[in-house]
Amino acid sequence: MINSAFRLKIVTPTGIFEREIKHIRLKDATGFFGIMNGHVDFLTILLPSLGYYTDINDKEVFLAVDGGILSVRRGVITLTSRGIFESEEAWKLSEIIENTIFKRDKTELSFSAMLKGIERAFIEKTIEFERGI
Repeated sequence: MINSAFRLKIVTPTGIFEREIKHIRLKDATGFFGIMNGHVDFLTILLPSLGYYTDINDKEVFLAVDGGILSVRRGVITLTSRGIFESEEAWKLSEIIENTIFKRDKTELSFSAMLKGIERAFIEKTIEFERGI
């Protein structure tokens, strides 16, 4: 029997994780695609989406991917993203997404608004300085 498993390397800001898998399905700008062992070298930009992989025990593991880059090189898939969340139960991912990605996005919007306020104040002070006020 031919070995159908290959390595999935997951790279996030919190760490690097490896899995032995048989198949993965993710989404890029062209839509959903799948990769199995023996796939040609490949590089794509992933959209924020849900996907899954099948592990070596034929169990499906669901993924929430916060965008990123996927590369296939010499039989190893490297999935690099700001956030990747795994669960064997798809319904748990919605809870994970709500508790992490959505909250993070709200925090980032708040931080962005704060930075705009600081920038505006800096510009106003610079104009006052230039005018000699």
